[in-house]
Amino acid sequence: MNNTNKQSSFFFTKIFRRIFLLFIGSITVLVLIYSYETIQMQKKSSLEVLHSRANTLANSIIVVSSDAMLNDDMGFIVQYTTSLLKHNKEIIQIIVTNQNHDSIEVLKDSWRMMQKIPEKLKDIQKNRELYKLVYDDKLKKYVFHYVYPVKLPGIDWGYIHIIYSLNSYNEDLDRMYKSIAILLGLLFLVTLLVSYIVSRQIALPILKLSKTSEDVQKGNLHLRADIKRDDEIGNLAENFNSMIDKLEHSHDELENLVLVRTKELENLNKKLDMKIKNAIEENSQKEQMLIQQSRLAAMGEMIGNIAHQWRQPLNALGLIVQNIYYEHETGELDGEYLKHSMDKSKKLTSQMSKTIDDFRNFFRPDKREEIFSISERIQSVSELISASYKNHNIQVSVDLNDSLMGVGYPNEFSQVLLNIFTNAKDAIIEKKISKPKVSVCSFNENDKIIVEIQDNADGIDKNIIDKIFDPYFTTKDKKSGTGIGLYMSKMIIENNMGGQISAYNTSEGAVFKIEIKGKKDA
Repeated sequence: MNNTNKQSSFFFTKIFRRIFLLFIGSITVLVLIYSYETIQMQKKSSLEVLHSRANTLANSIIVVSSDAMLNDDMGFIVQYTTSLLKHNKEIIQIIVTNQNHDSIEVLKDSWRMMQKIPEKLKDIQKNRELYKLVYDDKLKKYVFHYVYPVKLPGIDWGYIHIIYSLNSYNEDLDRMYKSIAILLGLLFLVTLLVSYIVSRQIALPILKLSKTSEDVQKGNLHLRADIKRDDEIGNLAENFNSMIDKLEHSHDELENLVLVRTKELENLNKKLDMKIKNAIEENSQKEQMLIQQSRLAAMGEMIGNIAHQWRQPLNALGLIVQNIYYEHETGELDGEYLKHSMDKSKKLTSQMSKTIDDFRNFFRPDKREEIFSISERIQSVSELISASYKNHNIQVSVDLNDSLMGVGYPNEFSQVLLNIFTNAKDAIIEKKISKPKVSVCSFNENDKIIVEIQDNADGIDKNIIDKIFDPYFTTKDKKSGTGIGLYMSKMIIENNMGGQISAYNTSEGAVFKIEIKGKKDA
């Protein structure tokens, strides 16, 4: 019983596991490589056989039906192809089509004329593919599709499509898969047996030596390893026994050596303490450098954000200049229009100037909140984007409560509105909405001021709507979008102003909802 337990526990030794894993891993890799190559060759061979059969059959149809094809005798073609289908179980369907797109579809038990051939057949004919594995929607499985151009004397008459079942092809592959599975199973058993034999020859004496060394480690210096072998393991046992002999006879010397080593270790500890202190000082300096690098990285990120925020007003300025030029070309430029354009330009440049201060103070905890008019901010942003919206025929509908007063940072709030208006415009342009419009409304709800901005651009894809506020997430081209706009908007509303920003879809388009704390003006 004890011997049985030893043998059963032997399977759990590390040596056995490592040898077994090495053997089975190597053999499995070789078998899989061989199997892959064999399967590929089998697939290629099977497809070539189907290709050869289909080619022979197509030539037979052309030889027998050439007169019928020249005389447009479709009845003969149907009769002949039907007989071929009945005598060949692997053929599912034959389709004969001429250059006038008159087509005959022949099945096992029926046939029909088609005035228009399926798009799949057109693609295969257009690409001049001889054969292809195609998924059949009716059969719900893949079939072998062969196409052969019909060339009669003096004319390119049309094409013959022959569709074969892949049953025999799949059966051959299944047999091969089963053979490979059986082979792997047999190799597993053989590997298990070989690993057991090899590792047993190596592991048993090592286990005995390990047990002896554990007892010696506990202080029993009278034990010896009883291993008699004429190999490296035998030499190891002899050397081990010799080492125990020396240990037993030099116990006192070892104690003295321990005392000496202890003193040396004490001196070494003192040196290590000094090295640790020096390392701590060095790490402290490195931490300061990392902090400085972090600050520089943050500065670079802020510069990137400023550039992102400036892109919108710069585009608006470009549109203003362009409109002035168009008005001048048409002779409609007058002082009033020029003054109006200059006022808009001043507001844009002022907005650009404020952007630097807004971002510089973005993370400062000592910013002071202000009470500001919600409607004035919405109107201000509406004026900034009016030229851009006008150029794309986008109508803006405004329903505002002029008495609503928000508490927070008005410039940053305007940046959020500008981001949402710009995203709405981009979505409308991208989806080419015929009658584009954007509506804005503000109201009070449970002591919160709500601003909702809605477009009619068919909404946001439900697969990404939960990601639109993530940093650097964008559906736009990299040249036109960085994915930072909505993320910064979320930071401003939720982190700086203690509010909430969210998005949802309606039947017409997307709605961005902004909630901030407010003070209603009496």
